[in-house]
Amino acid sequence: MTTSKIRLWTAASLTLIPTLILVLARFAWGDRLPQTVASHWSGSAPDGFSTTTTFFAIALALSLVAVVFACVVAARSSANAPLFLAVTSISSATLATIWILSVALTIDAGAPEDARIGWWILAPIAAVLVGVLAYALPEQQRDPETPLPTPTLDTPLAASERAVWVGQVRSIWPWILTAGLVVLVIATAAYSDWWVAVILGVSTLAITAFASVTVRVDRHGLGISSWGVRWKKIPISTVKSASVDSIRPAEWGGWGYRITPRGTAVTLRSGEAIVVTLENGRLFAVTVDHPEDGVKLINSLVQAG
Repeated sequence: MTTSKIRLWTAASLTLIPTLILVLARFAWGDRLPQTVASHWSGSAPDGFSTTTTFFAIALALSLVAVVFACVVAARSSANAPLFLAVTSISSATLATIWILSVALTIDAGAPEDARIGWWILAPIAAVLVGVLAYALPEQQRDPETPLPTPTLDTPLAASERAVWVGQVRSIWPWILTAGLVVLVIATAAYSDWWVAVILGVSTLAITAFASVTVRVDRHGLGISSWGVRWKKIPISTVKSASVDSIRPAEWGGWGYRITPRGTAVTLRSGEAIVVTLENGRLFAVTVDHPEDGVKLINSLVQAG
């Protein structure tokens, strides 16, 4: 078995391990398992309860589905394997953590209604770290490196000339997420702690930034803004070259703002993008409509110094 295969199956095992821990915890508790456990909290106090066996059966079933999917992904060795294995491992780790935590807190309190979660709420959130490891373990598959053209303007810029290029791209998925989050924010504000609603509200605003992105290229560099607010800038002095490439979000860790071993990307869709090679060797990509003229201007500005 090659090193890449070993790394891939090791990443897949991160979906299986939490499932095994879930089963072992079930048998370790044995007769000590309560009939009912606290399964949902409002703040530190429980406001939802579930039959222990039913809760376990659901967690185990979903975890096994994740395990099967992870094995299929590892066997196929697709380019999207790191992303898929991150999702399956996070799902498995979260399910196992939630069930074990619910049972442990209920046993410790003596009764489901007396269970208090406190800072233990961070435990399921920490399951995300398992997904990060599953994503990082496999070797990132890339297409064979082929030199991409670095086109420049037909007429070089004179020292006294200034040029600006502006491109834009819109996406529907942030609006869909925003609609769901708005409902969740309202429900949370009405039935849960206010600070949770605030966090969700801030997250909602952040997501809307990716509904419409404007890319501007001028003598200062490449800037990215949303709704008139610039939130990313790459100085022209840090750019080595630029090219037009067709990218897929899965190759860059998904949609939105992504930082990967390959580089950083702002991906709102699949398709054409400006791909900038920085002086430090890293890449920065941003999907944008009709990027050709923007790339020509970047390369001309780099050559002009």
